[in-house]
Formats: sequence, structure tokens, C-alpha cells
Amino acid sequence: MAQTRGTAPFLSDNTDYRDVYVLVEAGLKELPPIWRKYYNIETSDRKTEITQSWVEMGDVPEKAEGANYATDLIRPGFQKSVSHTEFGLGFEVTETSGEDDKRNVLKRNGKFLAYSARYVEEKRAALPLVNGFSTETTNDGVAAFSASHVLAGPSAGTFRNILNPGQDLSWNSLTQAMIDLQNETKTDQGKFVTPITDWNIVVPPALEFTAARILTSTLLPGVADNDKNVLKDRRKFNIIVNPHLSDADAWYLLASDKGRHGLTSYTRIPITMAPAMTDARTGNVIYKIRFRRSWFWNDPQNAFASAGA
Repeated sequence: MAQTRGTAPFLSDNTDYRDVYVLVEAGLKELPPIWRKYYNIETSDRKTEITQSWVEMGDVPEKAEGANYATDLIRPGFQKSVSHTEFGLGFEVTETSGEDDKRNVLKRNGKFLAYSARYVEEKRAALPLVNGFSTETTNDGVAAFSASHVLAGPSAGTFRNILNPGQDLSWNSLTQAMIDLQNETKTDQGKFVTPITDWNIVVPPALEFTAARILTSTLLPGVADNDKNVLKDRRKFNIIVNPHLSDADAWYLLASDKGRHGLTSYTRIPITMAPAMTDARTGNVIYKIRFRRSWFWNDPQNAFASAGA
């Protein structure tokens, strides 16, 4: 559908097609997204990316003097395949409406086009968290936040990265999450590893001030005693508020070092707006914006969540 004076009767004079193109570029820089703060972002040069995990060797056994050495192998673990999604939108302006754009409405529409692309990125990036208790799965085929994640090593068992049962965000529940992470974070052979001490806590707006009260209080929040707030002393937290998280009770923990958790996005084609094209038959000017991207969970390690009570 072309933008005509009929669809926008307020159009009058003076538009500059080139300015629409420049405004879109400027608008992208002015709207920093939230999701990039906690996603591991990589570049892709193919339609589909396949990730492969590997299982380290097992424990070194005792060996009698002169006896043969036991041997072990590095084994393949879990594999995950992800294909990128393509997005695109455009608008078309007739020659006449372009000539009569007295209030520069079309220029603002160019900026709105860029905003639309960024907004879709933000919404899609929230889904692996929002659906992380159900349909969004990690490379072991289990929901991203689960009490039964599978370790790929022989007879290594399972682990969980969820409060079980779920609890609302509080000092006690966040402390329990830190304890659980130390007990449950293991390699695929079931070996304990150094716990993460720097965390992003991603919350909906409803939990922003609860999180701030828990993590900025010098003493224990909400109680009358003078005990120190040891969460603040023993761990570091960065609060990230995301309004696209639809569950007002759910909260999420991701390692601040984005390379340590499996929440990943591949950039196949970044948000791109080509120069405006003119239809030779009508003289209409067409503006297009597009991108190709994927958002997904790879491995579930160093991520933790609670769906609330």
C-alpha cells in the first residue's frame, strides 16, 4: 500500500526523500536495546548454525606400579541447530504526497520504520526467557529452566537451574539460588566448577524495586536486626529491567560474562535500510528495512530462574 494524500490528508508541502533515509540510520543509533546487555551475540555467514558441545575426560583412576595406563576419550555431547529468521518492512510514498509533506510527517515515518525493527528485535529476544520454563529448550532438549537437565557424560546424571519449588523474588530466594548454583553447576562429567560471582538479574518492571531493595541495602532488607547483607558482599549483581517480560513474578539470573551462559543470538544480516528506490512506472518512492537474526538457548549452564511462587 502506498502512502497517498488520501491515506494521510494532513500532508502538504516540502519533503526530502534523502532525509528519510538518513533519519532511519540516525534513529537506529539513538535507540539502544536492552537485550544486547545480556545476550551472547555472534555473527553468522550461513543459513543455519550448528553448535556442538564436548564431554571432557573422566577422573584419573589409581594405577598400580608397572600396570597399564587406563585411557579415556573426549566425547561429543549435545548438538543444536538453529536457522535464522528474516524480517522486513517497507513503506511506499507517492510523488504527490511526497511533494505535499508540509509537516515532514514522512520523515518521522522513516524513523518509525527503524524503531519498528528494533522493537521487534527486543520482543523476540525476550521470548527465550519468557518461554524458558516451557517451549524454549537448550541443547539437551529440555526446557531452558528445568529441574531435570541432562549431563552428557556417561552416567553423569542430571542437574537443575531453577528454584524447585518456585519462589517469588526475595532476599531468601536469591540466597537460595546462589547456593543452588554452587551445588548444581557442573561439567558434563558431573564435576563441580568455580561458581559465577558476577550476575545479571533480569526482571520485569514489577520487580525492579524489590531487586534494588535486596541488592543495595547495607543490612538485611526488611528486618530489624543488624546483620550485614552478605549477598551484597559475596556476589555482584547488575539489575536489568525488561518490560517485555510478560510474567510479573518471574526473575532470571545470567552470568555477567555473556560468554559463560548459553543465551545466544546470531546476526546473519543486521538491521539494514537500503537507499530509497523509485518505481519507474508510478514514480512512487519505496523505503525498505530488513534483518536476519536468531535468538536461542545453547547450553543451560550459568543461567538460573524462578517462575515465582
